[in-house]
Amino acid sequence: MWKIKIKAKKTAYFFLLIIIILTLLHCIALFLFFHSDNPRVLDFTLWFDLDTERNIPSFYSAAAILFCSLLSFLLACFAKTTDKFHFIHWLGSSFIFLFLSIDEACELHEAIGDLVEKYIHATGLIYFPWVLPYSILAILCALLYLKFFLQLPSRTKRLFIVSGAIYFIGAVFFDMLGGREAELHGFDSVIYCLLYTVEEFLEMLGIVGMIYTLLDYIEEKYGSIVITLQLER
Repeated sequence: MWKIKIKAKKTAYFFLLIIIILTLLHCIALFLFFHSDNPRVLDFTLWFDLDTERNIPSFYSAAAILFCSLLSFLLACFAKTTDKFHFIHWLGSSFIFLFLSIDEACELHEAIGDLVEKYIHATGLIYFPWVLPYSILAILCALLYLKFFLQLPSRTKRLFIVSGAIYFIGAVFFDMLGGREAELHGFDSVIYCLLYTVEEFLEMLGIVGMIYTLLDYIEEKYGSIVITLQLER
């Protein structure tokens, strides 16, 4: 029998190590992209480019966000019989993370951006028009969760604010700057590559912060998560 204890700090360090490795591989991929004309090398770099969908970094991001969804669902299960208010909000949080995970894996925001572009002139900071509906949804979610958020412990609130701010700055602010740069100088400019590198790193870092926050809250309120594995002959 093996018992695996999932600790907040160790888990966060594990995910942090992964995103550092992925970012370093991405930087190597960018270097090869700008300094190599070999088609095979260029095809290889796509597997580690943070701005490319359906590759190793995007699969990691989808999995990390899905882990947040599972942790939120676990908290909903804990609260189901004791606190209906918290149960509904943790369950809603689980669905929000699940949607973001599917979005990361299936490029939903790009499809939504294409739809929005039919009704507005996408230029400048809204060159990637998906930021408009997603920002509106983020504000609505923040308003709906305000009462729930205020009931959380002070430490959890601070961690959520920091993690959410890091994620939002990367996903929206740097994406808007990247869109403006892409419109002016194209998708192969060094500045654009730098902007989307920072964008994607902040997004991944924000999710690591969310994972730590959720696990830390679980530890403080319910104790550590222990997974028991037993082999039967």
